[in-house]
Amino acid sequence: MVDSRNEVSGEIARLRRHTLLQRELIETAGELSSTTDEDTVIHTLIRRARQLIGTDLAYLMLVDPDRGDTYMRASDGAIGPAFDTIRLGRGFGLGGQVAQSMAPRWTRNYLRDQQYTHVIDPIVVEEGVMAILGAPVEKHGQLTGVLFVSDRSERDFTDDEVMLLTLLAEHASVTITAAARHTALVADLAASRAQLGEATRSNRRWRTTVELLKELTTLVREDTDAPALVHHLVSLIGGAAALYDDRRRLIDAAGEPGDSLVDVVRRVVDEGTASSPVGHTRVAVSLASTTADGREDAVATVFCTPVSVGSETLGVLGYASRAETEDIEEVLDHASALIALILLGQRARDEADNRLRGELLAEILAPTPNDLDTIERRAGLVDVDLSGDLIAVAVIAAEQSVSQALRAETTAVARELSGLVTSYSDGMALLIPGADPRVIARAAAVRLGQHGATVGTSGPTDRIDEVAGNVDAARSAARLLVALGRAGDGAATSELGMYGALFSDVRPTTLMAFVDQCLDPVRTYDRDHGTEIVHMLRVYFECEQSASATAEELFVHVNTVYQRLDRVDRILGPDWRTGDRSLEIQLALRLKALSTSAEN
Repeated sequence: MVDSRNEVSGEIARLRRHTLLQRELIETAGELSSTTDEDTVIHTLIRRARQLIGTDLAYLMLVDPDRGDTYMRASDGAIGPAFDTIRLGRGFGLGGQVAQSMAPRWTRNYLRDQQYTHVIDPIVVEEGVMAILGAPVEKHGQLTGVLFVSDRSERDFTDDEVMLLTLLAEHASVTITAAARHTALVADLAASRAQLGEATRSNRRWRTTVELLKELTTLVREDTDAPALVHHLVSLIGGAAALYDDRRRLIDAAGEPGDSLVDVVRRVVDEGTASSPVGHTRVAVSLASTTADGREDAVATVFCTPVSVGSETLGVLGYASRAETEDIEEVLDHASALIALILLGQRARDEADNRLRGELLAEILAPTPNDLDTIERRAGLVDVDLSGDLIAVAVIAAEQSVSQALRAETTAVARELSGLVTSYSDGMALLIPGADPRVIARAAAVRLGQHGATVGTSGPTDRIDEVAGNVDAARSAARLLVALGRAGDGAATSELGMYGALFSDVRPTTLMAFVDQCLDPVRTYDRDHGTEIVHMLRVYFECEQSASATAEELFVHVNTVYQRLDRVDRILGPDWRTGDRSLEIQLALRLKALSTSAEN
């Protein structure tokens, strides 16, 4: 009877344990289902496993699909930091046997159990682990990890504890997979939202860019010029911009007055940062200036965009900004394309304009010019007024032929001075409205002298039929400058007097030899004695060989002049004051003065 009671009591106790176990499993399932965060699910799982089985620690190792081994995902109850760094190859240790058999395994003392391959013993010793129970975590028949509980003392694990850990491992597979899927979905959703936000911002930027480009395109249709387009571009997007032609000469710049960005753009282009004719050049430039509110500027981004059509580069558009420059390259590309269209149109108009200017001046210089009234009327089409005073300009090239650069610069001078221009003899000829040939000679020489050209001018005249003669006179003046060693300079015929006509065709070496022959004895004496006899001779002849007038001009006593004249007698001989000898010395003195600079 007693045995029967004991059996009943044992069965009742077993049923209670099962009931308690089921309740604990249900609570665990509820707790695991209450969260979708993968880390929270895993830590809840191993914490509950440790509590339900009553061990010192619990941990989960997962399979690394890339490396093929298992690694410590999380632990509860571990003491040493090395425990959380464990990695274990497939087939090693108790976990390796669980993986191979896809069934739970346990040992009462792992370190003394020789049925396992020991590879992490130092970490196990440090942690003090002895008894270990492991159950497989699988998904669709494939091992994904091993759930462990362990004690720091020897113990046996009951069938109920093995079953409990197995059930927890099965539930772990479901909940971890669900949590991982949820985490992935959340990440995908976040990525999708980020992509949507970026798409929205990109769409907004695209619309802004399209509106900006439409506005710039409208300006081109309204026949605006390139500088106006550059200024409008800066008014729309801020920053500063500068437009250069194909020879890196500044066409125009736009930006806030006094803003250092304008200088930054110019410096970058001038230093040749945009030397490549294809593609963009992007440069970060440190700024040393200070803004109005006291902040020091840090960095400006400078873009250099070629203004080109096909393989031909027409110029460079430089742009700088302190602000964000996202999508700015597309805007600059479009702006440079529009500027290229404007410049091409301007070039076509200029070429037609230049042809008409050349034809008109060629007709004026022809031996039998066409109807002058018709020429004046046609000149008005290119804004050239032939009804007033006109200056003839002759340009002689340094080389035998006129270079393309010199021709372009000469044409530009004619356009800027509202004149006509054409090829003529060994150079170019211009007809410029104006009254002072010396001013025009200087201005033209500054521009054209850079290309080695020499400039002569003649006039003014208000008669078109006198222009051809004045061009010849201007050409003689230019040729005399070359003969005098003043190539690249400019002078008017009035400054050279008759010498332009007399010596324009004389070779420079012959002319200088004549000057040296006449004046070398006096120049040698001046150099050896520190005197100025050559200067006194020039003044003496200018004063019509009057000793008193020479003394007054030189601010010396007349006896001093007589003494110097006696000295010249000893140097040149007594016949230097009369006849051909006197004329030769006067010519040499005048030519020497002209070779130094034209008189005012």
